Amino acid sequence: MKTGVILALASALLGLLGQLAWRSAVPKGVSLGVSTFVKLLLDWRVLLGLALYALSTVAWLAALAHDELSRLYPIISLNYALVLLAGYFLFGEVVTMSKVIGVVLILLGVAIIAAS
Repeated sequence: MKTGVILALASALLGLLGQLAWRSAVPKGVSLGVSTFVKLLLDWRVLLGLALYALSTVAWLAALAHDELSRLYPIISLNYALVLLAGYFLFGEVVTMSKVIGVVLILLGVAIIAAS
């Protein structure tokens, strides 16, 4: 596997982990007033998410040094599938048929682009 693809996959995974950290920090249904927002900004999970996103950006920039943007960018779309699964298994989110169909279509698109 090419270095650019590996780095893009690492970037996608780090971005996914950042999203999961943020999701775990935000209580479902909370209204984001100023005091809640300030508390969230100081929450270790939000800070962890920011750090993971920073690492994701570094990995992405390194990936771009090795391969074409149009070839690498569809890899980021894999996060749609990973987020759907993580939301279900980690946070008990509902997976509907329309979500599954949408993710399958995205993955098919990624496969078509990767094959070209």
